[in-house]
Amino acid sequence: MNLVFDPATELARYETRQALLGRQAALRLELAEGITFQPETAESVEDQVVETLWAEGLTLETAPAEDVVEARASFAVLAPRREHGGRSVVATLFLGFPDAVRDAKLAALQRFPDQLRLELSDGSLAAPAVDRGAAGPEDRLPAVLALRFFLPDGCRIAALVSNHAVVPGRWSAPPTWDAWPS
Repeated sequence: MNLVFDPATELARYETRQALLGRQAALRLELAEGITFQPETAESVEDQVVETLWAEGLTLETAPAEDVVEARASFAVLAPRREHGGRSVVATLFLGFPDAVRDAKLAALQRFPDQLRLELSDGSLAAPAVDRGAAGPEDRLPAVLALRFFLPDGCRIAALVSNHAVVPGRWSAPPTWDAWPS
C-alpha cells in the first residue's frame, strides 16, 4: 500500500467532516482537565468506519465488501441500539494526561468510570457497563473506555453525575443529548 498525500483530497475530507465534527463537539462534555465524555451516535460510528478504511488507503466505494463488513462489525459495539423497554447508548471516555503524570492520574481514577451515572428525567440513575478492553478490573486503567448505558422508554437524560472523590460533579445534559439515543 502506498499512501500519497494529496492536499486537495485532504481539504475535501476535512471540509466533508466539519458538520459531523461540530455535531460531536456539541455532544461532548469536558469533565476535568484531561477527561472527556463523548457520546457515540450512529453517525459517529459510521465515521469511524470511514476513517479506519481511509487509514488503510480505502474508501467505502473502493474497499472490498468484506473489509467494509469487518470495519462495521468492529465498531458496531459503539452504536446506539433499541432494546426491550428502552435504548442502549454508548459514550467513549477519554483519559488523556501528560506522560509525567499519566500513571498517577490513571491510578487515581481506577474506579471513576464505574461511578459515572446518567441522571434520568424520572430521577433514577443509569449505571454504565464499562468496557475496559483487554484490561482486567485491577489492571492499569485504559486511556479510552466505552461506557454503555440503558435508558428506559420515556426517560430523557438530565445530567451526568459522578461521586468519585477525584472528579465529583454533576454536569447538566446539553440540549443536544435529546438526540443522542436516537
